Amino acid sequence: MFGFLFKNKKLNNIAHDLFGQIISQSREPVFYKKFSVEDSLDGRFDLMALHMAIVIEKLNNSENQEDVLKLKQALQEIMFDNLDLTMREIGVGDMGVGKKVKAMAEAFYGRMKAYKEHLNSNNKAEMTAALTRNLYRDRNVDGKSVDAMVAYVFEQYSHVLNQDAQKVFSGEINFFVPDDE
Repeated sequence: MFGFLFKNKKLNNIAHDLFGQIISQSREPVFYKKFSVEDSLDGRFDLMALHMAIVIEKLNNSENQEDVLKLKQALQEIMFDNLDLTMREIGVGDMGVGKKVKAMAEAFYGRMKAYKEHLNSNNKAEMTAALTRNLYRDRNVDGKSVDAMVAYVFEQYSHVLNQDAQKVFSGEINFFVPDDE
């Protein structure tokens, strides 16, 4: 009779596991050293959004779309709850949190749309432009760093796409950490 409660709890646990792995990958020091991503709230947000896009595209390429929709929804709800908590922890007042999270949601969905399009078309020039605009916030960054980041994104996407969907649906995603040289 209450089986849906256990299924939702399991789905939430899976989404939490995936989100934790996305956050761990996004906090790898190599992104801030080798790839010149700014170590700030914005830089961390953009790395999280990029890795979320890779995982969501993996889910979109899975067969059982009903389960995909539920898992994507749970994953995104956890992400927005995390953003809300982060805003509160850094001192944004209750009245401002909603506006900040709404702005972050709009930014997230804009990035998701761009990254999905460029990942699926394997368009390196457009991905370079998207990362320059979003991840680097149009800062003057060494071209080698940007090129290395673009290469990383496509290699990581291929790596994640080739993982067993059942493992992903059980909360296991395997990101590789790029060399920091």
